[in-house]
Amino acid sequence: MLYQVLRKLFTLSLYVGIGFGLVACDRSSESPESIVETPTATTDPVPSSISAILNGVQIVMGIPDAWTGRKMDDGILIAEQRGPMHNSGKLMGMQIYVFVYSVSSFPPDITSDDHPAQSVLERIVTQPSMIGDSAVSHPETFTWDGKDAAYYLLNDKDKNVSLVMAVMLEDQSQLVAINISCPRSKAGSIRKALPGLLDELWVNNELMSTSILEALPDPLIFPDYAYAEGATSTPE
Repeated sequence: MLYQVLRKLFTLSLYVGIGFGLVACDRSSESPESIVETPTATTDPVPSSISAILNGVQIVMGIPDAWTGRKMDDGILIAEQRGPMHNSGKLMGMQIYVFVYSVSSFPPDITSDDHPAQSVLERIVTQPSMIGDSAVSHPETFTWDGKDAAYYLLNDKDKNVSLVMAVMLEDQSQLVAINISCPRSKAGSIRKALPGLLDELWVNNELMSTSILEALPDPLIFPDYAYAEGATSTPE
């Protein structure tokens, strides 16, 4: 169970092919509980949202205009653009995956740490079996609406970059994780897009403030990816 939890917190690579294939399906096939469309009297595109109970926590995630979304088995996936089904590793646009896990899935000493969210992420980035040959930054702490939170940055072999954030709920029984990924060539777009992407994220009926952006670097400096024999990636 712990391995599966850490695997999901590390990267979205398992969902790139599956997620884009699913969100490309006809939205009319979605259940009413999953997709809530905002009524409108105009022909202009309007935001929508996806609501789900994830491991006992109610999550509502807004979907930006022209994006698509899908409730997965254990999370919410929204995507900016379809990806090619023949290449399940490389992203064509930005995507976000939100999911929740019980802290009881982790070692019991996690909650006694000064920064439990950071401790969880540190367990991920220090395990070679989890990160493979991806380049990752050291997890950094910040406070999100008074809650303990942490983030790290990732650069992978498929030329994708990710911002991974995790926040502990007040009773430290649940961990909400958000993975925002995009092609490496568009790495700068993640930091710029954060206000719009997170301005309609609700956790247990509480709107999460985008003031967290003040705690994140601008720009985000993703680690270099070493291709071979110590060579590092160059900006695209």
